[in-house]
Amino acid sequence: MSGKANSQRASPKWERKTIEFELENYNEAEGIFSGYGAVFSNVDSGGDIIEPGAFTKTIAENADRVKILSGHNEGLLPIGKPLELREDAKGLFLKAKISDTALGRDVKTLIGDGVLCELSIGYDPVVFDYDADGIRHLKEVKLWEISVVTWAMNEEAVITDFKASDLSAQFEAQLKAELEQDMAEIKAGRKISAARMRTIKDASATMKTAVKLLDAIIREAEDGVKRAAPVGAVKRAPPRGQPAGQAKQTVEILF
Repeated sequence: MSGKANSQRASPKWERKTIEFELENYNEAEGIFSGYGAVFSNVDSGGDIIEPGAFTKTIAENADRVKILSGHNEGLLPIGKPLELREDAKGLFLKAKISDTALGRDVKTLIGDGVLCELSIGYDPVVFDYDADGIRHLKEVKLWEISVVTWAMNEEAVITDFKASDLSAQFEAQLKAELEQDMAEIKAGRKISAARMRTIKDASATMKTAVKLLDAIIREAEDGVKRAAPVGAVKRAPPRGQPAGQAKQTVEILF
């Protein structure tokens, strides 16, 4: 049994197919990620198999119209666009950029935190047939959009790698520059404003609290390792002049 559907889009009620995707590359600072939006030749939970070549025509004719959405919500503005869209032996490969909008920033953060790790395609089935088991084989589809979503239909496409953003390094450099400027002004005999002093004191208190928590985590982790040490493990003697059982801790704070 075979069929050919009308590929004209009359309303935003195209079919959707969701897959978990492996982050092949993700740069949070630029909002660029890559992975697979569809995988060929496996049966998804919707009872479909996407055949190799299903996206060839739509990529050639329609790639510049494909948008990145959040949760298939066409009522909201798109959150980005594909930079690269192509088929390979595995499936539909996608490299996309998420725009720096309020919703786009939320999505970027959730991808970076591993909360969102699945993609879904919105498409029209154009050419397809059914096998004896009732499984639909999609041989040609018209792709309209790719969404970042919460849950998957096809479990084989995943975001494969993660490149951490350099935002923390930028923040560290900015903080260091500001503190060095404050120190230079003090040495030059100029006074720091009351508001700025409150900010510095608050930052100092926060960092001290963080250092205490880090020390507690380190101690707990090290104690757990000691408790889990196998019988007969060799105990190293403490450095000369240091009492037994007293661990020397060093905390480095970078500005």
